[in-house]
Amino acid sequence: MPKQPQDHRPAKGKTFTFVGLDGEKHTLPNASVGLAKLTGGDFEDAALGGEIAQVGYLFKLLRASGPTAEAHAALRALPQTEVMEILEAWGEHGDGDGASLGE
Repeated sequence: MPKQPQDHRPAKGKTFTFVGLDGEKHTLPNASVGLAKLTGGDFEDAALGGEIAQVGYLFKLLRASGPTAEAHAALRALPQTEVMEILEAWGEHGDGDGASLGE
């Protein structure tokens, strides 16, 4: 059965993990790590740039968060639709406390 978006959402208080093509679990750092490094200009560009700019913001946020090289490579190897589902769930997960990036 194909994975559903909710399959990527961890329980409150848990770190965010996903399963790569290799069948291994990979952990992404909390989004707040990257959020602290991005600027108001990054946010403004995403907000005013439409949907594609918001996707770009998620990738910029991910890179700023500093995932391990292994986790980043595993994410890049997944099919595009699954990468988008994982990034969306990661952004909504926030820091594992139930607060998303928008809160």
